Amino acid sequence: MRPGKETPQVKSVAGKKVKSWEELVNDGANYGDTEYSPTEKILVECIKNKTVLKIQDSFLFSKTGDIPDPEHGKKLAQAIASFEPLKNITSLIITHNALGAAGMKCLAESTILTQLESLHLGSNKLADAGAKILAETRQFCGVKDLNLECNAIEAEGAKALARSPYLTRLTHLNLVDNRIGDAGALAIAASSNFKNLVYLHLGGNRIQSEEAKKALRQSPNLPRLETLKIF
Repeated sequence: MRPGKETPQVKSVAGKKVKSWEELVNDGANYGDTEYSPTEKILVECIKNKTVLKIQDSFLFSKTGDIPDPEHGKKLAQAIASFEPLKNITSLIITHNALGAAGMKCLAESTILTQLESLHLGSNKLADAGAKILAETRQFCGVKDLNLECNAIEAEGAKALARSPYLTRLTHLNLVDNRIGDAGALAIAASSNFKNLVYLHLGGNRIQSEEAKKALRQSPNLPRLETLKIF
């Protein structure tokens, strides 16, 4: 053996080899006696303080970050919607995973996600159909912080959110970089359901008329609004 060169040592405890992190994840030994699927293992790893599930992009499900499966978003939503360890989740952050309207429907039908107060579903291709599903779901009546940025939501989606009988507790609404236009902005300004809003971000939404901007700034239906962003 050359001077200064040490022979690699295999770590052991009580005569047994200590597994690497990758080996533990692959065999599931660090999840107790519960048998989890690969997707469920990722969900477990992404739960914070038993109350927050945060998955910011699809990279977790692919070494390249590319998701060739067109059903990925729906399958992920199905896994989340039925995963019992998420029963105490109050904050759900799922972004850049192509949930689509089909995935939104799965989340809306969940019997697990019943305590949500914060919902961030940015960049998930929800479009108007997904926004309508969210707006029409009683399960989301406790949500106070809603972020739907970059979802190709247009005027009809904004109108659905504005007339929702379940989103009346919202204090923060972020719709930045959608396409709600003047019609969507006017619907929000005229809604009587957003009286608790203190923060409203509508930047990048093609709101062009002074009428729509003025309606938002002077709306009597937004009495608590402290921050309004339009550009």
